[in-house]
Amino acid sequence: MERSIIKKVASKRKYIVFFLLFFIIGAAGGAFGTYKTLGIKIDNNKNEKNEVIKESKEEDITRNPDYTERIIQLYNYLSKDNIFYSSTGVNLENLSNEDKLRVTYEYIINNSLSETETLQPVYYGALTCKNNFSLDTIVSSEGVTSYGNICTIYKIPIELMTSTYKKLFNNDIIDVSGPFNPKTNKTCILLDNVYNCGNVNIPDAITGSLTSKFEIQKVIKDEKTIVIYDKGYLQDTRSNIMDPNDGNENYYLHSSDSNLYYYELKSADNLVFAHTFVLGDDGNYRYNGTTIAK
Repeated sequence: MERSIIKKVASKRKYIVFFLLFFIIGAAGGAFGTYKTLGIKIDNNKNEKNEVIKESKEEDITRNPDYTERIIQLYNYLSKDNIFYSSTGVNLENLSNEDKLRVTYEYIINNSLSETETLQPVYYGALTCKNNFSLDTIVSSEGVTSYGNICTIYKIPIELMTSTYKKLFNNDIIDVSGPFNPKTNKTCILLDNVYNCGNVNIPDAITGSLTSKFEIQKVIKDEKTIVIYDKGYLQDTRSNIMDPNDGNENYYLHSSDSNLYYYELKSADNLVFAHTFVLGDDGNYRYNGTTIAK
């Protein structure tokens, strides 16, 4: 009888030991799983913090005096050419050679990088000088246009054209082997590897221009890029567009590729353009492209 009681007690102890053993193993496994789960969450939190830190490197430099000169320099690269205000944006790979030459020409002229030369008329009373350049035009304060007595031309060596294009766009692909027309009434002809650029008389030529009137709204910088946001409008004074009988004095466009005119300024509706400049290995920024800001 005593032996039977001893066996029952031993059997109960065995079950208790097994129960405790399984309980300990289960608790350890649960703790390990919880640790792993928490570890993953901690890692995720670290990643989120890293992302926040990365995003915080974007800096608004619009009114930072340390960048004022750089912003002006980069904005001048555009020369407010109409090509940079297309609703489809600008991709350097899609620029025509004529566009490249015109934008480079505008930058050179606006920054007084070329030499000038004055030519005399081919004969007394003539309206043209050699190479068919036309006399300078003079616009009075009343808006009346008259001719001067000389032809002023710009002389731009092809080396200056290629080096300026490289400076602006960090690109060498530009053809400087032939003439081009930077404006309707201007032409550049190539003489002894120097572009001679001046006014020309074109019968029934379109007068006036499509002029960009944009102003910088914001400038954002990160590690590799500077983005200039500007907003404004384009004013059209071209003679084939303006109709003196429609009662409108002003013709405005939101983008250079639009044909939807409006006749009073509505800045709230205007497009905002984002011009991106990328930092090169030499420490200089170059224009990279333009998009519509959303």
